[in-house]
Amino acid sequence: MGHSLLPSLLVSYRAAQAITREHARTFYFSSHVLSAEVRRDAYAVYACCRSVDDAVDGAAARGEVVRPEVAGEILGRAFGGGGAKAGEEWMPAFRNTVERKKIQRRWFEDLAVGVAGDAGPVDLQTWKELDLYCYRVAGTVGLMMMRVFGSEKEEAEPRAIDLGRGMQLTNILRDVAEDARAGRIYLPAEEREEYGVRREDLLAGRPSGRWAEFMRFQLARAREQYGLAELGIAMLPAGGGRLSTWLMRELYAGILDPIEASGYDVFSQRHSLSIGQKLVRGTRVILRGCWS
Repeated sequence: MGHSLLPSLLVSYRAAQAITREHARTFYFSSHVLSAEVRRDAYAVYACCRSVDDAVDGAAARGEVVRPEVAGEILGRAFGGGGAKAGEEWMPAFRNTVERKKIQRRWFEDLAVGVAGDAGPVDLQTWKELDLYCYRVAGTVGLMMMRVFGSEKEEAEPRAIDLGRGMQLTNILRDVAEDARAGRIYLPAEEREEYGVRREDLLAGRPSGRWAEFMRFQLARAREQYGLAELGIAMLPAGGGRLSTWLMRELYAGILDPIEASGYDVFSQRHSLSIGQKLVRGTRVILRGCWS
């Protein structure tokens, strides 16, 4: 792609980059190890994902009953030949990317279903429900990025979903209090009941039951997903795509460490890695050389 980009297409890719820089800082941080072409493709895919998310949020803010179809109009334009609306300057870049990388529309449709499910109160009952939610909102993105990074291996697809699952579980564990304030509880009721964790206490922003044991179990499951994902990362072509995926894996998995160190206190603080901690983890990945 490089120097052959038409000026209008280059402007479109730059619009996608601006969206990514503003809304996905961890990914943007790790994307700089990619080649210019792969980086542009990644930004284009993110821009579409973000627009699906924004469409659902907008419908919810207007008080509408949110259904997955709310994103159907965007996807119709993104995968069709029509024009883009104001604010969709990223769309020509996206079309260019999905055609070359063979990224499937159904992954975006599944994503839209998952995002629409976040619009109202959430109280997941089983691990099966949580697993499906993680696939829809994060596993789908893993499948998209696998194609962006140059792999079409079917055997790698479950591992891409594992990475998405691990990252989404990490988000859920980090954001327990914030989600509860919005009326959303993703941790399954069956598991909460087993450990004596009460719904009303989560909504009130406090632990209950055998909270530490419950969270230890949840963190172990998230870490298991990151371990499984490593097999898929190794299947990516050597170079920037594999390195970027390793960095995302390390930076997200790293969030589990301060959660654990705090005694699983996710109510009084939102855990994250400092820039220094991100740099240390990133350097460790590079020195391991597992991306080459």
